[in-house]
Amino acid sequence: MKLTIDKFQKLQALLILEENEEDKSSRIIQTLLDKTMEQVDKMPEKKFNALCLSIKKLFELEVENAVISKPEKLIKANGNWYRLNYEIKRPFNTGRYIEVLTFSKGNPIVDMHNILASICTPTKWSWKKFRLVDQVYDPLDHEKYADDFKQADFKHGYHAMVFFCILLTNLTSNTRAYSAQEMMKMMTTQKRLRVLKRNFKTILDGFTTRTK
Repeated sequence: MKLTIDKFQKLQALLILEENEEDKSSRIIQTLLDKTMEQVDKMPEKKFNALCLSIKKLFELEVENAVISKPEKLIKANGNWYRLNYEIKRPFNTGRYIEVLTFSKGNPIVDMHNILASICTPTKWSWKKFRLVDQVYDPLDHEKYADDFKQADFKHGYHAMVFFCILLTNLTSNTRAYSAQEMMKMMTTQKRLRVLKRNFKTILDGFTTRTK
């Protein structure tokens, strides 16, 4: 199972639905394993429960690996290569700085792919130079970049959230009142990931039998 940013975002949406644990477990299996509702419904009870346990373990492992891993500056997303700029310097300009803050105002988990699209530089392979060469970032292609990043490994989305938190920390040095307000937002962002992980574990860990 590859935990992409897109799948992680879908998981967050699933875990807040007002459904019983069995229905949520079924939807989680559908999302992570690309199964249809009919395929999951036809699964024998033993296989369904075994999948719940294995997915829980894999999910925990993916999240833990993301937390301990280091940000990668060159990544492949949806078949395309991008260079990520985790520092506020060229080619990172004021416009893209504002972009990141705009996408981060609500729920940064929902906008992981958009944050990455705002800090990326598209690259292409050059046979002449025999290496990847940076291309000009086109703001009009932001949606295309973001769609690519939906298929990227979740760990890159996690580091995008960390990048956002660092931006907020740097931004909050102007006034004490504003700083307190923004720091609360940053803490909320970090808590979202912990809560999501805990809820996911509760649903799949607590659900060990199936009624159909």
